[in-house]
Amino acid sequence: MKPFLVLTVTLLSIGTILPSYAQCYYGDCESLSSQNNAQQTQLKLTDKGSLMVGLYTDPQHPAILNQTSLELSFEEKDSRTTIPNIDYKVSITKNNDLMYETSVLHSQQGTATVQYKFKESGQYQVTVYVKGMDSKQIQESALFSIVVGSSSVPEFPTSAAIVLLFALISIVMVSSRIKLRLSS
Repeated sequence: MKPFLVLTVTLLSIGTILPSYAQCYYGDCESLSSQNNAQQTQLKLTDKGSLMVGLYTDPQHPAILNQTSLELSFEEKDSRTTIPNIDYKVSITKNNDLMYETSVLHSQQGTATVQYKFKESGQYQVTVYVKGMDSKQIQESALFSIVVGSSSVPEFPTSAAIVLLFALISIVMVSSRIKLRLSS
């Protein structure tokens, strides 16, 4: 019974370590240690200079056919504190073709989230139009660029196959040493 337990624990260990290793191999180790994947990709002053607009994407690297959150923040340009009560509108274009546009929305806290599923990979322009600030009408905008990648699943890395091979050889060596018999 003990050799079977050792073999089972070894196989389960391999099964849990390899996916994490493959994820780190492709440069996404940060998501293993943090719950929030969002990163501030850009922070820009509006075209007339009244405020700063921040654009965050979650996931950090948007891919086609996956839901992407465009998280916006509206900040004072000098103190960088959040500005409440903002009226805004967001448009997404690719090659000057309008792909998506919101109606005029209101943010009481000075932050907002827009959900969008990109259908093609490539470079997109996200324009945030600020229409009102603290009940005053203004007409300002900030333009951002986002690169959207394909959603293809990467190949299993060669180094992960080497780790798997090493683990299997170790299992065979350990099982022969403890004379594990798989037949009844």
